[in-house]
Amino acid sequence: MGSMIYLAVGCLEIEWGKNRGFNDHSALFQAESDVANVPYYYAGDEEGDDAALEDDVRYKPIVELKEGLSKPLPQVIERLNLLGHTYAQCEREFAYLAGLNVFDSTRFTFEHLRDALGNVDVNSISADYGEGGEDFGKFFRRELSPRLGLDAHLKVDPVEHRAVSEAMENLSAYTVMHLLARNSRAAELPVQWAFNDIEQGGYGGREIFVRPLDPESRFLIVTEGSSDASILRHAWKILRPHVADFFDFVDMEEGYPFSGTGNVYRFVQGLISISVQNNVLVLFDNDAEGVANYERCRGLKVLPNMRILKLPDLPAFRSFQTIGPNGELKADINGRGAAIECYLDLDTKARVRWTSYNSKADTYQGELEGKTRYMREFLEQETRQSGYDYSRLEGVLDAITEDAIAMRESKVAMEWDLDSARNS
Repeated sequence: MGSMIYLAVGCLEIEWGKNRGFNDHSALFQAESDVANVPYYYAGDEEGDDAALEDDVRYKPIVELKEGLSKPLPQVIERLNLLGHTYAQCEREFAYLAGLNVFDSTRFTFEHLRDALGNVDVNSISADYGEGGEDFGKFFRRELSPRLGLDAHLKVDPVEHRAVSEAMENLSAYTVMHLLARNSRAAELPVQWAFNDIEQGGYGGREIFVRPLDPESRFLIVTEGSSDASILRHAWKILRPHVADFFDFVDMEEGYPFSGTGNVYRFVQGLISISVQNNVLVLFDNDAEGVANYERCRGLKVLPNMRILKLPDLPAFRSFQTIGPNGELKADINGRGAAIECYLDLDTKARVRWTSYNSKADTYQGELEGKTRYMREFLEQETRQSGYDYSRLEGVLDAITEDAIAMRESKVAMEWDLDSARNS
């Protein structure tokens, strides 16, 4: 019968392929770090007396542990968002399938499906259907359709019932995972990609499944200086390692080539002029120089695959210790003196010193005293440290991630609309 490959959440098989006919899900995982022994289910003897219908054939499964890829569902969802398959995309897909399969989406709505998957006991799913785990089409007919009351009001209309069932059989694995992630009983389940049989069958080498993220799925972050890049790279490494591979930085081995806000502005102009194909996020500091050039770049005709950002304003910066010609006083450093080092864990002695006047911003530029020490203390951390305040840095990562997701979601939505128009 050929070699099979399965993508599953726990025991729930949500997609399968055969021989060379399978979808590439390598982007959900991180190469060697996610390689693990995962269960492979093979059919044993048939069980029960109700095997007249193919969907009702039950088998006593044979389970073998072999190499595959595995990652916790919540971490996979974060990767899905960065790939552009967001919750909004799930709604868009459901609407498309309703139209394609011509079923009444007022009787069976996206919210019905969302709530059913959000409440089903996924841990009670057994792996005794067919030749592997239970696939989503069978799972929908067996478990969700009765829960939703669809059997009662759709079986009187066999055409409608079949249309709904066929639509659910074609629902993407990524939408199923998004909706399952809202289920508290599924929160700790692993997403597993069982590729070993395909590899052993000669239909694909291991490098097809276990490989780094493709360049078109990653984001190049351009910052004002090497310290910004070093801090952000390290922040992803110790705070969000499960998505760190999505973000690249300018190679600094030979010295950082874009030091200073003016050079970053000219670099952005250059990227626009050559219609760069990479996904680019340009990040400015939240100080006088950074904000001035942030506004300049926003005035450019920025490409769809580019975003211009600055470090976020924070309430904690509204009354921050500063020193200048007028002595020491509390002042708002948002937009005036909040460089990346200010988002680290600072001690009670931290203060910003007012330096030069920025005529473009009509304000003084501030700089954190002892910023090198704060940066060094952070970069020396090999793992997340208890007692260290990462909240400001988490806010920076959230802001960058939000723009990255918005960029990818926009592209995926446009591609989806084009495909939908071609298939309508």
